[in-house]
Amino acid sequence: MRKLIFILMFLFSLFAREAFADCRWTSWPEPEPVKDIILPARTIIKAAPIGQELAKHKVDLWSGVGIFCEGHGGLTPYTLTATTAFIPSALPQVYETGIKGVGVKFCLATFSVANDCAPASWGVYGSGYPRFIEVVFVRTGRSVASGNLPMNFNLAWTAGGNLSLLIRSQGATELVNDVFFAGCESVGAAVNVQMGKQTIQSIKNGSVREVPFNFDVRCDGLKPDTKVPVKVYFEGNSQADGMLKLSNAGQAGVASGVGISLVNDKGVKLPFDITRSVALDWNREVADGSVYRFTGKAKYTPTGGEITPGKGDATMSFVINYN
Repeated sequence: MRKLIFILMFLFSLFAREAFADCRWTSWPEPEPVKDIILPARTIIKAAPIGQELAKHKVDLWSGVGIFCEGHGGLTPYTLTATTAFIPSALPQVYETGIKGVGVKFCLATFSVANDCAPASWGVYGSGYPRFIEVVFVRTGRSVASGNLPMNFNLAWTAGGNLSLLIRSQGATELVNDVFFAGCESVGAAVNVQMGKQTIQSIKNGSVREVPFNFDVRCDGLKPDTKVPVKVYFEGNSQADGMLKLSNAGQAGVASGVGISLVNDKGVKLPFDITRSVALDWNREVADGSVYRFTGKAKYTPTGGEITPGKGDATMSFVINYN
């Protein structure tokens, strides 16, 4: 019984020895164990779908390195780990940078293509070593911001469990975003347009008073003074662009034969479909973004049939269309 236990322990030891192949440098001199890299001071973001590349920096690392590993018929186990203040995102092997909509991943080329991204563990037949690194910025959300991004990280590469190299980065890069908004939102409370009392006769002959109204939209995530168009369309009980039906039409006490005509300050009928969105005008820069303004006009207008007196209320919502 004791002899059987001894044999089993011996076999387990042999298995463990085989799983972690020994590797050694075959080039002289041996590679420096630490490589310090510096990323560019500015990174210009390009347009990309969510999950795809916004920008990329490639930095050469070691060259002329020789490795020989024993065990598994030449299959070399590699690992790649990152030490960084960034936290993992919902996308695999992509870290959140703290800048809205921007992630980053760290990928090594152990042969000709940088397709090994941290964290990773793999095995390959051959003698690969870190030839270059690609720091890839990835779009992680619909809204994309810009800003100054610290790029302090360590990337540890190991081969066979006993050889290791370290890529070390410090400093920062400024993410320059000329193509995306970080986000837009309405400024202020709901707009209450006071239509006032109008006579049926003035509605019939088209002399009814037009009532001006406006609202502001603030967008952030762009450089100051960037005049990128923001569009808007509307939702409500509408029979056509530029025409809003009265609320509770057909009920007692509500006017009939009349609706509310809506145009912008350029005379364009307000659209009730995203495909016909109209542009907002840039208005001013503020501390937390750019402000765009919509200006419109509303008036009562006949819709056909007999016009009867009563309430003439209506509501609609505007939808910001950007990015």
